[in-house]
This record gives sequence, structure tokens and C-alpha cells, in this order.
Amino acid sequence: MPAVFIVFFSIASLSHRAAVMLCSGFFMIRILCLHLAENQASYRYRVAQFLPYWKQHGVEMYPVCVVGKSYREKLKLAFESANYDYVWLQRKPLSPLLINIIARRSRLVYDFDDALYATQFGHRGRLKSKHPGSRSMVRRISYLLRRCSLIFAGSDALYRYAERVHPGHVHLVPTALGKPEFFPSYCGDEKIVTIGWIGSNGNIPYLRLIDDAAFTIQKHYSHVRFSIMCGSPPEGLKTAWQFVPWSSDAEAEWLRSIDIGVMPLGDDEWSRGKCAFKLLQYMAYGKPVLASAVGANNATVVHDGNGFLASSFAEWVACFEMLVQDSSRRKAFGEESRKRFESFYERAVVQEMIALLLQRGLC
Repeated sequence: MPAVFIVFFSIASLSHRAAVMLCSGFFMIRILCLHLAENQASYRYRVAQFLPYWKQHGVEMYPVCVVGKSYREKLKLAFESANYDYVWLQRKPLSPLLINIIARRSRLVYDFDDALYATQFGHRGRLKSKHPGSRSMVRRISYLLRRCSLIFAGSDALYRYAERVHPGHVHLVPTALGKPEFFPSYCGDEKIVTIGWIGSNGNIPYLRLIDDAAFTIQKHYSHVRFSIMCGSPPEGLKTAWQFVPWSSDAEAEWLRSIDIGVMPLGDDEWSRGKCAFKLLQYMAYGKPVLASAVGANNATVVHDGNGFLASSFAEWVACFEMLVQDSSRRKAFGEESRKRFESFYERAVVQEMIALLLQRGLC
């Protein structure tokens, strides 16, 4: 069992004071959350979706977007941190001066879901100081991690990195997703088998890693189609992907429509830090998955349980074929995907984990 699933605590494991706070409902933990822009997926899924439910856990969270704020405005927020039990910094590292001010006045929580200490997959050219992997960014991340009371890492690779910098303060907290309001019945008799990929424009280059395998399947199986939901259509691929523009309104229907979800990744430090979020999207809708055997994918996919893990052209082709040819296997894998999602990644499950860590952090 991956370490990410062993971060649950019972009330009995807390101190008497923390248990009383958790059960009485009279004590509210006050948290100032300094976060990314609201249009960022990292904010939507690691902050925004939890906001309506925090009071159920004895938490009052006050979100403030720091993107676009002047240094003077950020400095004011740092000095106001004394009014809160925690300051939750979401992904974006602030300057060491601001971090020092906050850490002296409150308990600092850092929540991150990308390997900001590594160069982004496919990056070309000179790294600027604010780019992931630059010397300046690595120094900021290291200083920030050392000043934290709690660190929430979204994947095993991020956990291991942070644990080396500030051991004993790091917890694996997977990215969560709300349970779909409507779960459709499986349609195994459909003549068309749809293989889908959903993601941001910046992640389209990962599709090149499976282009030969996908093209091979497309040539040999006329009933298979490839569908992509993204901001713009992919270019320069041999595989013909049917493009569906992303929108929050259309996302759920698209996820219901596919039969298999894929997540190719490169085996580099940036990719190993990813949190397998698109796999969770597929799994929430009861879809079998096929993914590169890299990073968090290894913890999310049970090989030959809810999907397959692949590492080479031959493995991708073989796994594609097993799923395309066998509708009963797709159905069984899809059912296991949904169970696994509900057990470990559903919003309420992850939020309870975080709430208990926050309570324990006050002891």
C-alpha cells in the first residue's frame, strides 16, 4: 500500500486538547490561504473545492490570491499572519523575507503538487529566475520548506524531496476530486471504443511519447477512436485525435463518453513529481486506465486491476489491444477504478485527512 494512504488518524490518537477541539465545535482553526490565480487547476482542486466544507471540520479558511499583488500588499498579509493559526501557502513560494515574517508569527503550511525544483518536461532555452528548476527557485523552495510547520506533498516524489529538506514535517496528500453527481451505467456493447486524454496545452507534448503506439492501434482497429479534451488541438502527431475544446460545463459529459483513459509521462524528475490527476478524473467516472509506469501513476494504477502500466512501445500496444478487444475486462477495470477513487481520492476522504493533520499540528 503506497505511503499516501497511511496518513489517517483517529480522534483517539490526538492529544486531549486537540480531540476536544475536534469534537466540541466551539474551537475554529483560522487559516489564511495565500493561493495561485483562481483559473489554475492546482487552485481549483487543492483549495477551492474544499472551501464550502471546512466549517464541518472546525476550520475557517480565508482565501487570498497573491498573484498580481504588490510587494507592499504581500508584506501587509505577512504581518497579519499573527491573526491566524495557520498560513497555508499554495504552491507559489514567496520571498524568504515574507516567509520569515510569516513563520515567526504563525504556523506555515506549504502545499505543492509540482516538482518546482526540477526543469519542466520539454523546456527549451535559458531558465529564468521564476522558472521551475532555476537556481533561484530551488533556493526559495528549500528555504520555504525548512520554515514550515506542515508540508503537504501531492506525490511520493514530492514527499521524498521535501522530507530530505525538512524531515518529519511532510505528509502525502493526494490531489482530490469530488464524486460525480451522476454515475452512468456502463455501455459495453458500443461499437466504437473511445480512448481519451484530458489535460492542459502544456502537457500535450506527452502524447508524442505514445504516438507510434496509438497510431498502430488506429491503423489496425477501425472501431477505435482517439478523443482529446484540451484548450487547443494537438499538432504534429500521426494519430488522428478528435478535438473537443475544454470547458467546465462539457468536461463531465466528455469523461462519461470515453471508454479508456490514458496518461503518458516521460521518465524525468519533473514528470515523476506529477500527481496523476487525470487518472483520478477517469477513475471517478469508472473508466479503465492506461498510464506510463512513472511517478504517482505507479501508486494510482493497480496493474491488471483497474488498468495497466506501460513503459515501452510494445507494452503500450499490447495493453491497448487487451483493453480494446475485451469489453468485460474494461467493465471490471472500470468498476475497480471507481472503488479505488472513492476509497482514497474522493474529496471528502482527502479533506478529512487534511483536517486531522491540521488538528494534530496544533498539539
